[in-house]
Amino acid sequence: MLYCDRCARGARRRGRALMADEAARRGQRVAFSCSAVGLSCMFGGIWLGDREVLEASGLESPVLSMRICSLLMYVVLFAVACRIVRRRVDVRLFLGACSALGLALFAAGALVVLAVMPQLPADCVDRRLAGLAGLSLTKFVGAPVSVWLACAFALLDRTAVMRACALGMLGAFALYSTLSQAGVAQLLGTVGTVGAAGLLLVCSVALCMTGTELSPRTASRRVPPGALGAAFAAPGVVKRPLSKVLTPGYAVAIVLSAMMLGFLRNGLEVGASAVGDPHADPASLVALVALLAVALLWKGLRTEHVFYGALLFATAGILLQPVLSVAAPGASGVLCGLGTALFEVVMWSLVVWVARNSTDAFVAAAAARLVAVVGHLAGTAVVMGVGLILGSSLQDTLHASGLVVVLVYVLLLVAQLGFSPQLQVPFLSPPVADADACGASGPASQDAEGGQGEFADASRSESEADIDRRYWVEPCDAVADMYRLTAREREVLELMARGRDMPYMGETLCISRNTLKMHIRHMYTKLDAHSRQDVISIVEEARQLS
Repeated sequence: MLYCDRCARGARRRGRALMADEAARRGQRVAFSCSAVGLSCMFGGIWLGDREVLEASGLESPVLSMRICSLLMYVVLFAVACRIVRRRVDVRLFLGACSALGLALFAAGALVVLAVMPQLPADCVDRRLAGLAGLSLTKFVGAPVSVWLACAFALLDRTAVMRACALGMLGAFALYSTLSQAGVAQLLGTVGTVGAAGLLLVCSVALCMTGTELSPRTASRRVPPGALGAAFAAPGVVKRPLSKVLTPGYAVAIVLSAMMLGFLRNGLEVGASAVGDPHADPASLVALVALLAVALLWKGLRTEHVFYGALLFATAGILLQPVLSVAAPGASGVLCGLGTALFEVVMWSLVVWVARNSTDAFVAAAAARLVAVVGHLAGTAVVMGVGLILGSSLQDTLHASGLVVVLVYVLLLVAQLGFSPQLQVPFLSPPVADADACGASGPASQDAEGGQGEFADASRSESEADIDRRYWVEPCDAVADMYRLTAREREVLELMARGRDMPYMGETLCISRNTLKMHIRHMYTKLDAHSRQDVISIVEEARQLS
């Protein structure tokens, strides 16, 4: 009888565990779908609205004005984010209120540009001020919704983040390209296109609410200050302070990626001129659908794969432009358009990585998006600066500025791979040093061979095996479980955390240097680490949590 009761209790526990696992998987599927589709709706709506408002605003430099407006919005949001985290307010509720206000301002700005401006006399100051005011109002919605979406992405499982980024951003370009086709644009007209943009933004806000589980019931709760960052905490992620995640090297990577985007997307400024918008080409839509299929089927997709594809498409479109303009007119624009789409995927994944690994996802997402907008403004300034210097045609300006941006990227790659290994760029496999260049500081430099300092004191009450298990084995096991490391990668993790160099690790594990480097690279990728010191810090944080 007792045995039957135990079996029944065990079966009930297993049943509850299975139900909890199924609920977690269902929640991840919902979060994945809401994040990807919400990203498509948000950027698709913003780009459509930008195109129509920019063309109707009548400003002399509309793209530059748009970038400056966006920068101001993100500066304000970041300043508010730094203050609001200290208050007992649900961050999701704050972002929802800002997004609702942004939608109202978007409608007001579109009304000013499309309805009020045509009633004003041409070439008057009031008309230009109205255009600038309408453009500023339409840009408010992008900051809170994009930060909210980055926080929603932070809830995803590590293996799903990159695919969700690729599907969401490529879907945004596919939406934009579909609604930009000549027949569709003519059917909708300016007012219809702006209305479609507003509807996409409303859908994006609704998906943010669903993906982050914001409801009237949850919005009424009072959240303690320490739990604000946990509102967007993905399971199995060791959080770090923002300064340890958004490092100078990481910020440089985001700015340079955004600069490339600021250059490539500058076709918005020329409108229907000779260069035009490459995404309005039907061939671009077909290529985007093909890339969407690849992202959907490629379950092992990583950020570096997308980065190399983006660099390849953009470089080919810029460098081969003189040849392609004769052999296949429009092909250069399509290649640059694909490079734009893939660079957007890369940059969004960089923003998500910051939000996902920081102790407060809200502040981290706002900071990363602010850095990205700075890069967008810099990319637009590159095109305008080259145009002022050369004083030539627009086509020559775009080509020359493209060469400048590609040159900057080549210098970045050279710096990363050889001359400046401390400049860590997340979408490149980090170099594996032959020895510990930075060393291990504090307790992490100790191992089980000899106890000194705190180990010597602890050995009076604990055996050496207990100390080794508590200080090294258990934290490394916890990190290996969190990040799904293989057995060999877990062994490499512990030896690296102990401060061992590569010759010692290779001899201990009886593997070659190349095999060891392969395991270290795989471990770096899974941990989102970029150096030996990052690995040591992750183990140290796991030790403190335990």
